[in-house]
Amino acid sequence: MRSPSDLWRGVVEQPKKLALEVFASFSMAFTVVKAITHFFPMVKIEGPIPLSVILLVSLGYGLNTVWKPSRTEIAVATCNTIIEVLFGDLFEQDGVRGIPVSEYFDSELGKPVSDKSIHGMLLKRFFGGRPESFDVQLEKELASVKSTEVQKVEGKRHCYPIGTTALITVNSDKYILFAFAKTDPNTCKASSNVELMWRSLHHFWDRARNECGGYPVNLPLVGSGVSGMGLPTRDLLNLLVLSAITETKAQQITQAIRVILHPSRFKDVDLREVKKHWEE
Repeated sequence: MRSPSDLWRGVVEQPKKLALEVFASFSMAFTVVKAITHFFPMVKIEGPIPLSVILLVSLGYGLNTVWKPSRTEIAVATCNTIIEVLFGDLFEQDGVRGIPVSEYFDSELGKPVSDKSIHGMLLKRFFGGRPESFDVQLEKELASVKSTEVQKVEGKRHCYPIGTTALITVNSDKYILFAFAKTDPNTCKASSNVELMWRSLHHFWDRARNECGGYPVNLPLVGSGVSGMGLPTRDLLNLLVLSAITETKAQQITQAIRVILHPSRFKDVDLREVKKHWEE
């Protein structure tokens, strides 16, 4: 699914690639024409019309290369669930939204919670950076979960198992926070890896089954932020899609699952290749 705005974005964000693709296409076409006229002298391909055709074809090829879609759909075999991958804003999607957090479920912006993280954006956008009402909901959700008290330089000191979930409601919108990353108590630096990510996602999907009520489930590109996993966008996206497919085949979560990529990742991944990979 490609729109004119996707084409414009591709041209603006990848002008160098567009120029290289047009030049490569033109060079190939020109070489073919020269070979034909050399080996078959009776064939005449010259003048402004053939040149215009080659230029238009080369330009079309280049534009098609950078005209990447901003969304795509992956059908999960043997069920009616669709996984949609799109560039956009997680908070503007309808349905339940997943928010990866550290094992401490911190609520203080700064060292404990980076304002650049999805968790930090939630606190800033809907709680004004003031965590009081946020913490009230968290305390109720986590009251029955066993935790370990840890001496930590800043933020909360109760550490919960990876995969622990908590439901936060904002103006009737549901957010499922899930413990995805471990935190160094001396530096407040969060970190995660593939094993922790897979385990936490399992618990997230399980909670989502109970909370979504048929509405879509939305996830950001988990592991791409301050957790420092260091994996390329394509690999993280494939891990998320694989997790969603695995859990859906075990027991359906909902009919629509979305992975929301930040627009800054547009250069990093071609959704045409992602769709092709999962539907081969």
